[in-house]
Parts: sequence; C-alpha cells; structure tokens
Amino acid sequence: MDNWIAVAIGKMHINDIKQDEVASKMRIRRDYLNKILNGKKTPKDAETRIMSAIDEIIAERNAG
Repeated sequence: MDNWIAVAIGKMHINDIKQDEVASKMRIRRDYLNKILNGKKTPKDAETRIMSAIDEIIAERNAG
C-alpha cells in the first residue's frame, strides 16, 4: 500500500468520513474508490483528487 493511501484512510477514520462521501465528492463510484484505496487501481491523479475530496469534506463540516 502506498503511504498516501494509509494517510487518506487514517484521515477518513479520524474524521468519520465514509467512502460514499469521498466518492460522491469526486463524482466516482464507491466501488472504484475502494479499488484505488486497496491498491487494485492506480489512476495517475488519485492521490491529489482523493486527498482534496477528504480535505473539502473536513472543511465543509468545520464551516457548518
């Protein structure tokens, strides 16, 4: 597992963010996100897009 995936999963866990929420923010299917987080798919921009989606969800929760 790439280190960034462990960091992303950790951030999701600490902030109680579900894969459904991240997938929705990214406009992808949850099962595809799951494959990325399990290392079965490796799109080139995955790290940036996933971390950005998680950060956006955290910011939205803190703002509201």
